[in-house]
Amino acid sequence: MRVQRSIMRKHQFHICQFLLRILLLSVGFLSMPCFAADSYYFFVQFTDKNNTTFSLDRPEEFLSAKAISRRMEQGIAYDSTDLPVNPDYLTQLTNHGLKIHSSSKWMNGATVLLQDSSLMAQIRLLPFVKTTEYTGIKTESISPAPRKINKLIEEYDYGTAATQIGRLNGAALHNAGYTGKDIIIGVIDAGFQQADNNIAFDSLHLQNRLLGTVSIIDSTIDVFREDAHGANVLSIMAANIPQQYFGTAPHASYWLIQTEYVPTEYKVEVDFLVRGLEYADSVGVDVVNISLGYFEFDDPVMNFTYDDMNGKFSRASRAATLATQKGIIICNSAGNEGNSSWKYIASPSDAEGILSVGAVDVNDTIAYFSSYGPSADGRTKPEVCAIGLNTALINRNGNPATGNGTSYSSPVIAGLMACYLQYCKEKIPHTYDVEQILTHIVQSSDRYNHPDERYGYGIPDFQEAMNSILTDVIHNRKKDTSHSVHYIPGSGDLKIMVNPFTTGRSCQVNIFTANGNLRFAHKFYDSATIHLNNYAAGIYMVQVISEDKISLTKIMIH
Repeated sequence: MRVQRSIMRKHQFHICQFLLRILLLSVGFLSMPCFAADSYYFFVQFTDKNNTTFSLDRPEEFLSAKAISRRMEQGIAYDSTDLPVNPDYLTQLTNHGLKIHSSSKWMNGATVLLQDSSLMAQIRLLPFVKTTEYTGIKTESISPAPRKINKLIEEYDYGTAATQIGRLNGAALHNAGYTGKDIIIGVIDAGFQQADNNIAFDSLHLQNRLLGTVSIIDSTIDVFREDAHGANVLSIMAANIPQQYFGTAPHASYWLIQTEYVPTEYKVEVDFLVRGLEYADSVGVDVVNISLGYFEFDDPVMNFTYDDMNGKFSRASRAATLATQKGIIICNSAGNEGNSSWKYIASPSDAEGILSVGAVDVNDTIAYFSSYGPSADGRTKPEVCAIGLNTALINRNGNPATGNGTSYSSPVIAGLMACYLQYCKEKIPHTYDVEQILTHIVQSSDRYNHPDERYGYGIPDFQEAMNSILTDVIHNRKKDTSHSVHYIPGSGDLKIMVNPFTTGRSCQVNIFTANGNLRFAHKFYDSATIHLNNYAAGIYMVQVISEDKISLTKIMIH
């Protein structure tokens, strides 16, 4: 986990693995480490999703009601990345002696475990396998090294969190009643030590707002007995100790997702992160905080280069962008490499469409460790900054403490983004989208007109962002959440999506020409695709009538 490099370094006990590696030309990947390991990780990339048993017309089979509702509210179409990988492909891998650790529908592949790496020669010959990549080892359990910490209506007593929230005008949201209620935040991290009995999270448990935990690494892991880093991150958003601490999203609900394995650092953790994002999407998470970043691994052959930080090379970065396209707000720590030889942001903070968060001190001066941008393809990074030097938090013992790192500036932003999303849902229901929300936050920042490689666009002002929503005239009409309409010009497909969790699932679809002539009429009982390739160029109106809603969408066929 390179984001916290200035706070903790990984164990360095696998030196022999890259000193004694040899090239297996017949297989096409490097040999395995010389020491004993439980098994090896590989990522197997599939060629397609042909003949899958799943259908985009039945999203309820692979997405939760909350996930489908999030898509419908933002008018986001389902696509092939939503379909699970072909189960038959996984079965064939298993029949060849591989253990399926996890599959990735977004990347269309699977992380597998095997003890005999020579089996991969056979796997690469399978017709549905595009590529294979060695991504790490699974060793005997190792105790993690201790992590070092370097030293309205209603008004809230923020306690030690007052400065970091006040600098962003976050109290404007809280005092207006927007504290994250009914918003789900996913925290992707290394572990959440003692978060199950920490006094700071009493209300989280009593109000049943801790929705669940999962370890992507190993389903038998108890995330509450793992590393404390994620618990610190969680406290910045969720902690509530009267007169001592009040987090940035104290009334949000949370999913705790472990993807980072602290003792070692291999590229397989990039794939764990991908699976963590997919899991967050499937359970209906609205906002995700990722205080992790990858560029350097225990095996230097796996290392990324700065040229790789283009938002497209790393699977984790591509997954982060996909998550935003599916309606999730992603906040990612920019990294703590500002005073190291690497210097730059890491993956997935290089992703497009997310908020990469740098760190400043209480005087708005950039923290010495905050990683530099831009991305390798020239995009402004980080996007925003928050206090990450002496950030107030609640430690695993339930006491106020401070910590350093962009790992801690990111949840300051993420929590307030949840509150801002709650505000948008009320003020512009069913018309907001992630791009619009992020645009308002960036435009509210104090360096918006002169961004740079350290601050990005600067420090956001959530009061100003609230005002922007009130004057935003781009969206001025409620959409019908029982269905949505999407025309894809390149393919000529008109997609009608019917929410399977609403009553009265059927809908009547009528397509009219510009002069009012009815060209098409049909009643659908499920989501459907209408092919318009044979329609003449021009303007058409698509009318969709469901049980008690009517929508009218104008499309242009070229």
